[in-house]
Amino acid sequence: MVRHAVALAGILCSLSVASTTQSRAEGRVSQDGLTYAKDIAPILFEHCVVCHRPGGIGPFSLLSYQAARDRAALIADATRRRFMPPWKPVLGYGTFRGERRLTDGQIDLIRRWAETGAPEGHAVDIPEPPSVSDGWQSGEPDLVVTLKEAYPLPAGSNDVYRNFTLSIPLDKRRWVKAAELNPGASNVIHHARIMLDSTGVARDLEAEDPTPGYDGFMLDSAHFPPGHFLGWAPGKGPTVQPDSLSWALDPGTDLVLQLHLLPDVKPVSVKPEVGLFFSETPASLAPISLLLTSKTIDIPAGEASYVVRDRYRLPVAVTVLAIYPHAHYLGKEIHAVATLLDGTKQSLLRIDDWDFNWQDEYRYVDPVYLPEGTLIEMRFIYDNSPENPRNPHDPPLPVRFGPKSTDEMAELMLQVLTTNPADQQALLQNLEIKQARDNILALQAVRRRDPNNHVNRTGLAALYLTVGQVESAFNELRDVLRLAPDFPEAHYNLGLALVAQNKFDEAIAAFKRAVDLKPDYSDAHNNLGGLFAGKGNQLDAILHFRLAVRFNPRHAAAHSNLAGTLLNQGQIDEAVLHYRNALANTRDDPAAHNNLARALLSQGEWADAVDHYHRAIAHAPKLATSLVGLAWLLATAPEADLRNASEAVVLAERALSLVADPPPTVLDTLAAAYAADGRFERAVETAREAASLARDTPGFEQLALQIDRRLQLYLSFAPYRLAR
Repeated sequence: MVRHAVALAGILCSLSVASTTQSRAEGRVSQDGLTYAKDIAPILFEHCVVCHRPGGIGPFSLLSYQAARDRAALIADATRRRFMPPWKPVLGYGTFRGERRLTDGQIDLIRRWAETGAPEGHAVDIPEPPSVSDGWQSGEPDLVVTLKEAYPLPAGSNDVYRNFTLSIPLDKRRWVKAAELNPGASNVIHHARIMLDSTGVARDLEAEDPTPGYDGFMLDSAHFPPGHFLGWAPGKGPTVQPDSLSWALDPGTDLVLQLHLLPDVKPVSVKPEVGLFFSETPASLAPISLLLTSKTIDIPAGEASYVVRDRYRLPVAVTVLAIYPHAHYLGKEIHAVATLLDGTKQSLLRIDDWDFNWQDEYRYVDPVYLPEGTLIEMRFIYDNSPENPRNPHDPPLPVRFGPKSTDEMAELMLQVLTTNPADQQALLQNLEIKQARDNILALQAVRRRDPNNHVNRTGLAALYLTVGQVESAFNELRDVLRLAPDFPEAHYNLGLALVAQNKFDEAIAAFKRAVDLKPDYSDAHNNLGGLFAGKGNQLDAILHFRLAVRFNPRHAAAHSNLAGTLLNQGQIDEAVLHYRNALANTRDDPAAHNNLARALLSQGEWADAVDHYHRAIAHAPKLATSLVGLAWLLATAPEADLRNASEAVVLAERALSLVADPPPTVLDTLAAAYAADGRFERAVETAREAASLARDTPGFEQLALQIDRRLQLYLSFAPYRLAR
């Protein structure tokens, strides 16, 4: 089996040059007038030199006439068989940007040119070759990040998944429209994924490994930018998004480069680079990744036509921007079809000769509109027979779902935009349910094969809980605890199931059993802290929250919970410290930003509080507590340069519009904002309403007195206006 298509091209190029290209052809033309200068160079420059150029992944460059002439027969043969340029989608099943497909006429031109001696024509007629930049296909990046040191990939025959953390030197948020991988001189990189980690976990894992990077296929802390897939495979060009579809990159975020490596017969030094291309403006659109998949693949040995399907009915209307299929060596055909409610079928993609070595992301020339109710279906066909030349096993073996290249996968990712931006959350929530369903089906398949696998069944119970199937979770956990009574994760999940049934005392017992078996179980300590806090036992709550952050210093939720409990105890300085630790590990938590702002106000840190209120609102524009808190601060801050009365009014009015039955605090804040803005009539009117509401609401009596005092102040500034 040939592992890389480029390897085959390298073998072909080592063949002796056909006799038709041996004679000097410079300046000559063929009998029918074909020349390199006028007919062939334009084809090669448009479709081939993206890979076949200095520093490219092709085994030779085709930027010069000499190089093309010496390989004329090879080029003619590879294009005739449509082996090159690599382009898998079938014509007529979607129109995509950057198609590398040659027309029948272009293929015939190359054949006739090669057969007539590959004449050059006049050198002055050769078009300007495309510019290249040290291996970068998209030009010189705005920022290049690379491994601190090369990774020495040992010789071998087994796949290696290796992850590398790349620090990004940024001092402010940047918007990225493209991320391009330059694999360097190594040809052992089969494919790569580029992800983000704002938690520092990947950095810690790499620090624990004596060699660059760390092993593992599943990454808990790293993720793609929302709605984007950043990948690389030989022949795949970088996706350069318009500014409107760029993605945010914040200071302190690391790139995590996951490489799928295929070792060679000799050790290889691996040191790729990632080039980032920045947008001048922030994104205005928020794409979503819609994934169709199957994790229950189980292909018998010798099966030549094994079919895998998945389907998804759109709960909202979307526009499809791009599609990315993924399978391994046994993949043969890929079909993606959308069926509208009236029965109309829209082909999204068809590949009749899948090749693991030439994966790509396909972006539509004209984005595809799919109305609400459309059924999207994928159909993957696999060939596990001896006749499949790409079959990694000889003789064939049974193959199941898994991450290794000798396992199989079936994934069809669509990048979509909701037609109505207000539908985004509905689509995301619906996709979460689908993802849980897919994972449940996968673990149920393992359960059928291996009913005594207590780890798998505990994971299945946890998934049942995420979709509200509490009784199913209990059934799994009862069996698990018979199989493995001292498995701490089973007791932990039992605690979660008991919480779902409001059996808090029993849940405390289950979590305690989990930490007895696994004293450093930080999640269990965090949950114990929350349960004790709910019972009013602040001392035990603080104890377990402290244990949670001790055993996992990056546990953002535990830091935030500990901070909140300390704040209630009046321990403001330590609360601020833990809120900051929480945000260091999850920068996009609006509640943590909001609560930190409240704590900072207690310290008199007005400017810092304003900053964190703004961050909370940026992540959660409808978070009323942050809107009210920031509005009050902007209206009443003791430092004049922090006050912004007009913004305070906007924020307070927005908060009022979001709350069905506003508490008196919202009206009190709006009154203060009106007064700061010089709108005293509105301030007096709103303050009177706030005071009346406070007097009628139990627990707000003291606030009513404070509002009355502020009302007198507003009246003193506007007596003549009120007299009118």
